[in-house]
Amino acid sequence: MHIQTRLILTATAALSLTGMAFAQTATKPASAPTPPKAKIAQKTAESTAGKKIGGKVLSSTYEFEDGRWQYAVMVKNAKGELYEVEVNATTGKVMDTEKTTPGAEAKEAAADKAKAASAGK
Repeated sequence: MHIQTRLILTATAALSLTGMAFAQTATKPASAPTPPKAKIAQKTAESTAGKKIGGKVLSSTYEFEDGRWQYAVMVKNAKGELYEVEVNATTGKVMDTEKTTPGAEAKEAAADKAKAASAGK
């Protein structure tokens, strides 16, 4: 994921595990096009992701990744496991699910930040 997305998801995962509420945001890297209006509502994407994992939606972000706009939805299942579910903003289909942890999200964000910093030199 892009650095902005990872940073938001990391913060979201960390805060959601402590029971705090989050704002839903749209993120895009500098090279991404202006966000179009999604054909699928954010609440619909959240519902789809929650049903896919069978858990509680903690947060969602409208983001540009892999050449398409999608929702990255963080979901916590009944066992307390954290998942990131990517829902296509045009079709509403689940594109990917990934079991994760707040630590893994933070590590990935740091790697993305380092990559972006070295690319900007």
